[in-house]
Amino acid sequence: MLRFIAAPSAPDFDGLALAIYAHQYAANPPYRRFVDRHGVTPAHWSEIPAVPASAFRDSVLCCGAPVRVYESSGTTQGPERRARHHLTDLAPYRAAALAGFARAVLPAGPRRPFVVAAPERATHPSSSLGEMVSWLREAFDDGGPPSFLGATLDVAGLAAALATLDGRPIVLVAVTSALLRLVDEGRRTGRRWPLPAGSLVVDTGGCKGYDEDLPRHAILQRYEERLGVEPARVINEYGMTELSSQLYARADAPHRPPPWLRTIVCDPATGRDQPPGEPGLLRHVDLANLDSVVAVQTEDVGRAVDGGIQLLGRVGGATTRGCSLLVEP
Repeated sequence: MLRFIAAPSAPDFDGLALAIYAHQYAANPPYRRFVDRHGVTPAHWSEIPAVPASAFRDSVLCCGAPVRVYESSGTTQGPERRARHHLTDLAPYRAAALAGFARAVLPAGPRRPFVVAAPERATHPSSSLGEMVSWLREAFDDGGPPSFLGATLDVAGLAAALATLDGRPIVLVAVTSALLRLVDEGRRTGRRWPLPAGSLVVDTGGCKGYDEDLPRHAILQRYEERLGVEPARVINEYGMTELSSQLYARADAPHRPPPWLRTIVCDPATGRDQPPGEPGLLRHVDLANLDSVVAVQTEDVGRAVDGGIQLLGRVGGATTRGCSLLVEP
């Protein structure tokens, strides 16, 4: 699996996905019971039975004794309904997180200072996003300050850090709702924080926890207004506690998965693939989910567009969840 992440080969995906499925069927009792109830024997990666993401709130889906349990930030139903992802080995998650970021955001090269308003391991030890951000800083950061999102969002501290940059391009990594609250502060006070030329903004989480549900183009406009960063320099990360891999989108383009993650847009009534351009529920097959469940059925809605996935929100009636809830007032 680690070799595939390091040097992915499309023809190998199917065989590796089926091998991981066989391992999980044998070693993950709750998943085996789920598969047996559905009576499916997959012959292709797209036929692997996908566990609903909600099952991560109710079952321990793990192939052995976990060394780490990541919890989602909760839902509008409360922290007791958190999803929990049990991992026996952090290496696949770490490899996927670093390689995915390098492919989509910042290829190997000189480090850049990070300015962060997202969870980190020190303040959010059970957050999979916090773990990932900490790994990214270890691999790519050139001495940026600690995150401005701790128990609460330090808007004043974030504003001060951006106002005192030394001209080097930075990577601003933040929960989307945190940046929108910074923009609100700028609008209220008339302040702007133009980022140095060549800087990148990486945001995640959408508008959950924010007062408005803004379309992506409006979010990008607000960033450009107060941070002086053009949309092409803004990359959105889509991830889930239940996954070990992430999809990235530049500006308002579709999200694109790395080679070790494939996403199916399926009809919610039949489970069959939707034609390109037609909306449906997203089903992810994530090879980096080596010791949990390789196939996860979400309540997220999207459609296949131009070789990527355009996110459209969540299915009606699904609970609001995600990292942006961390900055709710």
